Amino acid sequence: MDAFPDWAGPSMVAHMAFALVLGWSVGYERHFSGRAAGSQVYCLVCATSCAVTLLGGYPSLWYWGTAHASRGGDPTNVIGSILTGIGFLGAGIIVKSGLNVRGLTTAASIWGSSVIGILVGVGFYLPAISLTALFIISVAVVPRIESRLPARAAIAATLRFRAGYEPRTEAIHRFLAERGLSIAQDSLTITHDGARIELQCMIIANTVVRSEAMNRIAVEMAAMADVESYTITHSSRG
Repeated sequence: MDAFPDWAGPSMVAHMAFALVLGWSVGYERHFSGRAAGSQVYCLVCATSCAVTLLGGYPSLWYWGTAHASRGGDPTNVIGSILTGIGFLGAGIIVKSGLNVRGLTTAASIWGSSVIGILVGVGFYLPAISLTALFIISVAVVPRIESRLPARAAIAATLRFRAGYEPRTEAIHRFLAERGLSIAQDSLTITHDGARIELQCMIIANTVVRSEAMNRIAVEMAAMADVESYTITHSSRG
């Protein structure tokens, strides 16, 4: 066989696209819950994993169908080494700062882009081009679609109460619940400097438009009695 068959390329593209849709289905739940690993990461990883699996299923097509005829090398060992090495590179990009996690999408993109290079290297040009297109859809189109879908927003909040005031956590929970807000489980931290109590937590807003959550929570925090000052910032939970 000296050419990539007409049926193999479209079949691989269809499988990768289906994997991306399934990955998005799982990732949207994470996005909806305000988690760090959003749907873009799931799309990239799922489509890439599908591409690698498909690549291993067509050994007779490697290197333009000449690998076995000329006793060419088996690329599976090389592929494994590349994916492992790039995985370490991507891990170094992921940074956790407080309650925020950054770099997940970039790390997944770098890892996935190595598979695009692998596909080109073994002569799978159409799958490589299609995986590139799926990547662009994942990072450029999917976020725009999700911005119109229901989702919860995670906001990191720090509340500093007036001197001498002792807040009751149950009262704070009740105040937020009345306004459609809640504190994420196991995210509450209370500190005391000898005069004032400071409360740090992750507030979850049940909102349709995530961009409106910050303003909404800021207004609600300002309405809380005995709060001397507060700080809120967008966050992404792991």
